[in-house]
Amino acid sequence: MTEEPRYAKFWDRFGAYILDALIVGLISYGINYLNFISLKSFYIYLPIALIAILYKPYMESRHQATLGKMALNLKVTNLNYEQIDFEKSLLRSLIVMIPALFFIPVQYLAFYNPNLLAIEGFWNFSKGVAETYPTMRTFNSIYSLVFIADLIFLLTDSSKRNRSLKDRIAKTLVLQK
Repeated sequence: MTEEPRYAKFWDRFGAYILDALIVGLISYGINYLNFISLKSFYIYLPIALIAILYKPYMESRHQATLGKMALNLKVTNLNYEQIDFEKSLLRSLIVMIPALFFIPVQYLAFYNPNLLAIEGFWNFSKGVAETYPTMRTFNSIYSLVFIADLIFLLTDSSKRNRSLKDRIAKTLVLQK
């Protein structure tokens, strides 16, 4: 890279995060909603969960950006401003992937629990899962704490690089194109 890198600003990164949450969230929510109210199949839930979990590492290693980052002209690089590989992108995403992976076994149990399968409606089913498996609240809390920690690291980065916790773990940067 010959010119001075332009590091992504907080609000651009936050905007990309919101766009990605809307894109991935609406698609996975929509499919899971239909699954919960009709089929109630773990085998529909599982691939949707895995695609949602692997979306970020795949997109950032293949295209240097998720759809949200692309929309805001951001890209992820290593410290030498080069494209990252899948392993580095996976490492970068681990802090959010690990808490998300904890949901899968609980959902497996839920989809095979006859009492829960008898519940009608998406919200009632979700509430029943949360009441039957209180560890879901713990996983949600862990997920929230990880998000907050990542945000704190990003907001308190004293360098001009605006690096989050996941950037520091994986030794990556987010740049403006």
